[in-house]
Amino acid sequence: MNEKLDRIVKSYLPRLVQSVCESVRIPSLYTEDASGFPYGLEIARAADHAMACARQLDFKVVDLDGKVCWAEYGSGDETVAVMGHLDVVSPGEGWDFEPFCGSVKNGAILGRGTQDDKGPLFSSLYALRAVADLGLPLSKRVRIIFGMDEESGKMRDVEAYLKSERPPLYAFTPDGAYPVVNTEKGTIKFTSTAILEKRSAEELSLAKISGGESVGSVPAKAEAVLKGKRADLERASNAIVETASRNGWKIKINLGSDQLTLTAYGKAAHATLPELGENAVGRLLILIRAAGISGRAGKFAGFLADKIGVEADGASLGIKASHGHCGALTVNMAMIEGDEHSITVTCGIYIPAETISFDEVCGTLERGFREAGGSFEPFAKTAPLFYAPDHPLIKTLQRGYRGATGKEPYLVSMCGGTYSKRMPNMVPYGATFENEDDRAHGANERLLITNLMESTRLMAYAILEMAK
Repeated sequence: MNEKLDRIVKSYLPRLVQSVCESVRIPSLYTEDASGFPYGLEIARAADHAMACARQLDFKVVDLDGKVCWAEYGSGDETVAVMGHLDVVSPGEGWDFEPFCGSVKNGAILGRGTQDDKGPLFSSLYALRAVADLGLPLSKRVRIIFGMDEESGKMRDVEAYLKSERPPLYAFTPDGAYPVVNTEKGTIKFTSTAILEKRSAEELSLAKISGGESVGSVPAKAEAVLKGKRADLERASNAIVETASRNGWKIKINLGSDQLTLTAYGKAAHATLPELGENAVGRLLILIRAAGISGRAGKFAGFLADKIGVEADGASLGIKASHGHCGALTVNMAMIEGDEHSITVTCGIYIPAETISFDEVCGTLERGFREAGGSFEPFAKTAPLFYAPDHPLIKTLQRGYRGATGKEPYLVSMCGGTYSKRMPNMVPYGATFENEDDRAHGANERLLITNLMESTRLMAYAILEMAK
């Protein structure tokens, strides 16, 4: 360990905490607004704040037309980099405090983005400042890249960077876990739409359905409106209550003379970790199936309830797969929207390397959804990421981790997708620790200041190793 580097990192902790708090107070959600900024006004504000922090730390700052920006230190023919993101997902339901409060309580910074990914990104910025203050000669230029378009999955910030700059020689994104990540699951995201027939006003039918806010999250709330005769609605209500009670699910029912409003509640989590959440859309569809709706809406809702529902491993869809290092395939039914004319569902499938092929998954899904009366429309496909254990980048990051902790770094597989899938020569390094309460994309997200401090240390050692 380098005691001088450790002391420098510690000296910056108050400023680091302040910077993270300030950034969290900016609700940097992607919007298509009239501001003229590529990702909307709030993300532009978050980028301006990050660049201001970098300037205060005496770094050179570059802004590529609001599409991506970075802080830079040092010189050399080669560049190494860290890239995190300032954009966040919608807060959703179930918070015990204001999602964008950016306050400190009980040794933690509270708010959306503290874990994913503002806290880790600012850790990397202050880690670079500590490395610079150490004064050791570096052979490479170092950049901290402020991403702004990660949560959408489009990653147009990476595209803009690579149009202007050469890929870094080595890079990491602090959007994963420690010690070192060498694999990420592949991803298929798709929508399916079922067109519904006109129903008689006398029949029990679906008038409206909605749930979920982001393809990147497990939905915490979903709602449906059923229409029909009072007697049919009462029978449906009884069946719904019995099913919810049997499963221990929280629901709310409002029964009127000609319609029933049903709200199902769950627990938000990151889409790639559905086992940490409780899928409200899946619960709602199971309850709708119990209500006994017929016709195309009943068939499609029944298919979704039977084949996905609250199941996260794809077994009922016929795509279950697992890998010893990369983990199991997971499914997240993220969003649903519909009325008496159509229903559209949005799902994500996360596929471990060296298991089932994309073609097999897509073929199975397309057959199943079409038989149920829906379409199958993939809108994002990314192959699994894999770096061999002896790859120079992996070895470099392992040296950094070993130097900071004195522990032997094992390799980790990630469930989801990061900038590493788009930026060459990059893997995730941090910032979640083993056994940390990961609330990314969920309610009550917060970051322990002790973890923020330790993560900054680990990144400083890794940056030093990359830039030697």
